[in-house]
Amino acid sequence: MSDERREYFRIDDEVALDYRLIEEDEVEALVEKIRSGMVDRFTASSTFAATSRQMSHTIHRVQAQSPEIARCLQSIDQKLNMVAQLFVREEMRLDEQTTREVNLSAGGVAFRSQRELPLEALLELRMVLLPSLVGILTVSRVIHCERAADGELPYPWQVAVVYEQIRESDRELLVRHIMARETEQLRRRRSQGE
Repeated sequence: MSDERREYFRIDDEVALDYRLIEEDEVEALVEKIRSGMVDRFTASSTFAATSRQMSHTIHRVQAQSPEIARCLQSIDQKLNMVAQLFVREEMRLDEQTTREVNLSAGGVAFRSQRELPLEALLELRMVLLPSLVGILTVSRVIHCERAADGELPYPWQVAVVYEQIRESDRELLVRHIMARETEQLRRRRSQGE
């Protein structure tokens, strides 16, 4: 991959992942959905997470003047986030679906696939970050697809995609998620080394 594709930090992670090839006549509607920030059951959790982050500074100021009101606002925010997470669980059928190991960045993702995907093909890619249950929707382009040397079944193909369309708030959520996971992994390695 070129340096341009490596501009974001990458991490090995586990996510729930769903994708499908999209036809040219579907692309415009999906891109418009992403650009407009239209919220649906799948994207509600990422929208709420971004809004919660924006509200945190305000709630912190309210807490200085009225701790009870701040706790109430935090509780309402928490309840809304739980409802949004429930939507994601249902949309992705997380109780039935296994998670996948991926190599994740804020610019793209590499994963194993059951079948070969054509280079330059566009995908509607839906990914759920764990454990936050934040749903990320992208239009992604296949930049790499080859049969893996290990021939692991049922996912013998190694695929890499770049996000062609992603909400900036979702990219920020990915960056924060990756930083948190990296910190967690470093902490785990240190404790195992001691």
